[in-house]
Amino acid sequence: MNKITALTRRNIFDVLTNGVKIPALAGEQPLYYNFWGVLTPVTFLNRIYQLNTMRSLDSRCENAEDDIQRHTLLGDYPNEWIFTDDRFPLKEGRDEGLLDFLCEIFNPEVRDEFASWKPIFKKLNELITKDGYEFYISGLISGREVYSWRISKRRFSKLSTDEVKDFLNLFERGEYVLDFYEREYFDKFTTENIGIGLCEFFGPSMSMGKSLSKFTCEWNEDDVVKLLLALYGYYEKNDEYQRDKNNPRLLDTIKKCEIAAKRLKVGVTIVNEKVDDMKKNFSSTYMASQIELMKTMQSENPTEAIGKAKEFIESCCKTILEEDGEDVGSKLKYTQLVDTTLNHLKVTPSSIPDKKPEADSIRGVLGNLKGIAININNLRNRYGSGHGRSASFRGLEERHAKLAVGSAAVLVEFLWTTHERSKK
Repeated sequence: MNKITALTRRNIFDVLTNGVKIPALAGEQPLYYNFWGVLTPVTFLNRIYQLNTMRSLDSRCENAEDDIQRHTLLGDYPNEWIFTDDRFPLKEGRDEGLLDFLCEIFNPEVRDEFASWKPIFKKLNELITKDGYEFYISGLISGREVYSWRISKRRFSKLSTDEVKDFLNLFERGEYVLDFYEREYFDKFTTENIGIGLCEFFGPSMSMGKSLSKFTCEWNEDDVVKLLLALYGYYEKNDEYQRDKNNPRLLDTIKKCEIAAKRLKVGVTIVNEKVDDMKKNFSSTYMASQIELMKTMQSENPTEAIGKAKEFIESCCKTILEEDGEDVGSKLKYTQLVDTTLNHLKVTPSSIPDKKPEADSIRGVLGNLKGIAININNLRNRYGSGHGRSASFRGLEERHAKLAVGSAAVLVEFLWTTHERSKK
């Protein structure tokens, strides 16, 4: 069900068209930000939509890509053209179409770090929050935040808001966190556990305690859980733990945190373990960010997770072929890419000789490998991200997303380990 009202959409488009005024800068000109960032409008839109398959509004052009390229270069499209163009699901489409568009505006590969993107981002977040959504940090690319969206009333699925508060009440000691009295030591601990120094990231004006609290509000759930568990494990081995157990005021909070920590430790899934293994193997920033997004979106945005599962397989195949000197480029469609990779690795059913006693069984398994790839692609085309949706569209549930993510992880693990063995 769409929750973003027509009024909110109009306000969003107004911000992106006319900018925002900052109260502290009264009398100054509004701050503007181009949605395409450091790219061109066409390059930006091609990241989300397949412009070369969309219709042109100009009879002289073959498709939307040529049309938009021509008229944005000529400058004869009005500033708000994208928000009134019915080829794009922004003004009247599903919520996810608009939210995905907004997140892409602030992708590190798109946004202009030297422009006034932060006040625009803040204002847009305020607007979507009124209708039950919020932006959050789902990962990093080269140390810069990647933003995704979620339903604000359902921020976490693995732990409750009250449990987060219990952990924070236990860990925060005024300006400090537990017995971390030096910011550099706290940053070292958080970097070892989640790959980022919180104090450095949030800046010197924010204390350790406030940095931790802000992190739990703005970051993805997997990293929040990981850090809270690491802090609790550190706390249990600390002298403070023994002292606090004798403090009646803290005893109830300690018991609640202990129960939550045990449940969260048991809740680590095979899917996440497999994806983490993949993350160690793939070195490119793009692959790492794909994997991280896929993990975090399983519960928070199943539709997005299904789309990322397909992209995960596609990225793996391209990486394998490129590492082995194959010229992939953009000439291969998804199914052709998978076929080429399977043939290259010699793991197709036809590559198994008849004389092997287990030939039929192996062929059956290998045949299903391609089936996984094809069916995840079909699932993505029908239910996943990457396409505009009609008003009757209904996404799948978390369990379906986990199936897609898990299947993708199994397939990619097999392809990548086969690739690694072939290099020895």
